[in-house]
Amino acid sequence: MANFEAESGTTRDDLVQRVALMETMIAEGRRDTGRFGWVFILWGLVCLAGVCGSYFQPQSYWVWPIAIASGFAIQFIEIAMHRRSGNWSSGNMKSRSIAAVWRMMGIAIILYAAPAIVTHTIHQIAYIAAVFMFLGMAHAISAVILRWRVQGVVAGLWWAGGVATYFVPRNYVIAIYVVEMVCCWVLFGVYAMMLERRAAALEHHHA
Repeated sequence: MANFEAESGTTRDDLVQRVALMETMIAEGRRDTGRFGWVFILWGLVCLAGVCGSYFQPQSYWVWPIAIASGFAIQFIEIAMHRRSGNWSSGNMKSRSIAAVWRMMGIAIILYAAPAIVTHTIHQIAYIAAVFMFLGMAHAISAVILRWRVQGVVAGLWWAGGVATYFVPRNYVIAIYVVEMVCCWVLFGVYAMMLERRAAALEHHHA
């Protein structure tokens, strides 16, 4: 080991510093996720609102377009407010990687969902399962990058829900959908925000 370090020009202190830097970047990545926990909560509520609207207005084709457009409007306004207040940063490499994953996932879901909404096929099992799989994949990639077990569990829940939709009676699919939205969107968003605020409080206390 010593010979390898000497040949590569890397000392034990360098390795320790690199590991510490990696751990710091992972912690910052989790905190950045927590700062945007409200986005998870927002889209969980948007999806729940869409389901409720479809239940009470089953013949209306405007429920989901209105719900989704409202979600995007609120998100854009919130992000603009964060930028204006200065509470916005590009983050480190891991944070930017996480942001890229979620942006690309969002684009993929938009491209997938828009035609389904136009053709009125969003209630098909394959559509619902695919959306769950998209979301599970984004969470899984984020969990691997951030080494975050809780987010890995959330990814597993999304995938389990996607698989389950093919095997349960159709009447239970809506129940699975609601549970996924509450647990994997809303509650995870609340959990992430709580962790971020706790970390910020500890940092302020030590400062």
